[in-house]
Amino acid sequence: MLSSDGKSTDTRVIGQQVLPKIAANWEQRREEVFHLIDSLLSFEACLHYQIAPFGIEGNQLLLGMVDPQDSESLNYVSRIVSYINCTLVAQEIAIDTHSTILSAYLNHQNTFHPDAKQVDQQEAKLASEKSKITMINELIQSTTASSKPDQETLISFPQTQTPQSSEQHQDFLPKPNPDNLSPTGTPSPPVHEQPQNDSARLKLLSKLTVLQVDFPEEFIPVEMLASLPPKKLLKELLGRVLNGGIGRLYLERQPYQGKIILSNNGVMQFGLENIPLSVFQGVLNQLKCFASLPFSKLVEPKQVEKECLYQKNRLLLRLRVMPGTYGEEATLQVLKGTALEFYQQQQLARLSRDALGISQQLSFKLHELQQRIFLNPSLKSEQLTAVSTLNQLVKNLDQQIKILQETSETPENS
Repeated sequence: MLSSDGKSTDTRVIGQQVLPKIAANWEQRREEVFHLIDSLLSFEACLHYQIAPFGIEGNQLLLGMVDPQDSESLNYVSRIVSYINCTLVAQEIAIDTHSTILSAYLNHQNTFHPDAKQVDQQEAKLASEKSKITMINELIQSTTASSKPDQETLISFPQTQTPQSSEQHQDFLPKPNPDNLSPTGTPSPPVHEQPQNDSARLKLLSKLTVLQVDFPEEFIPVEMLASLPPKKLLKELLGRVLNGGIGRLYLERQPYQGKIILSNNGVMQFGLENIPLSVFQGVLNQLKCFASLPFSKLVEPKQVEKECLYQKNRLLLRLRVMPGTYGEEATLQVLKGTALEFYQQQQLARLSRDALGISQQLSFKLHELQQRIFLNPSLKSEQLTAVSTLNQLVKNLDQQIKILQETSETPENS
């Protein structure tokens, strides 16, 4: 098989012969699966192409695919594995399994903690070099942080405003029009509930941050980006990320310069090399500023998520800043469209599970209270009636939450 760039690849698509146990017991490979999504096949690509990596054995990438005959997906993965000198072994997996894997990955991302085992093996050899780099970074950080009052942030997440301040800003903050918003994929409620639900939805939408970024009409050539000052560079990068598909920026700090990688729908668009550390830190400070993170060096990873309105469409900005080998690094991910719907569906499922657990705890406590009342010699009928009524309410609550949970966990074949 030939990939689109003419490279020869060896792709084997199998049914139920080699990988069924791996697919069924993927949780035993959880860390490897998540590592491959982080480093080889991005979450966006896995979602878009409906694939999931299970591991690398020898020189074979074990891949699960919802549709093993999808030539577009096969071509995409084949191009990637050809660069790491691997062959592709694919197996069909159920869409439920695919959804479960990506949901688990999102939950893992939301509860991310640094792994103590992730240590640079060459740290001892680079001790003196890193000491010099640290001094340079501290000098750059102190210089850029000291100029904070003079900096104008490119984008911002304003705090919740009072009604008075909202009126003052209504001239330049466009009000969201629900007719122009992207669909959320949620089922329509009964007709008699529609006006009330629409009112509640409008109220929530009015609280979303309206993302206002003044982008240039035409982007400058990629080869000139590295020469721009921090604010203009970030403006150019954000314009490409926000106006593309599912975008991601990765800011990688190297010993004496920085590198910025931009990807779209899981495919790398370009990488900017040899960015001066002062410019790199300036871009990082701009990102920290709109996420309300401190300018000082972070000791552990911090993640900020904000849902916004951009050009009357909803999107989620996820910024993660983390310490790296040579200093702070960052990723900025933009979720919208199908990816945002999937993410919100997983959030709804998680909240439904939490609510059901709380409801069951309440039911247990009410049952315990009812038993205590029965054992009390001075039993009052009003108390027993109250507990019985509460028990019935909790049963109804359980039933409604279970319905909501079943609805939120139903996979969509989109």
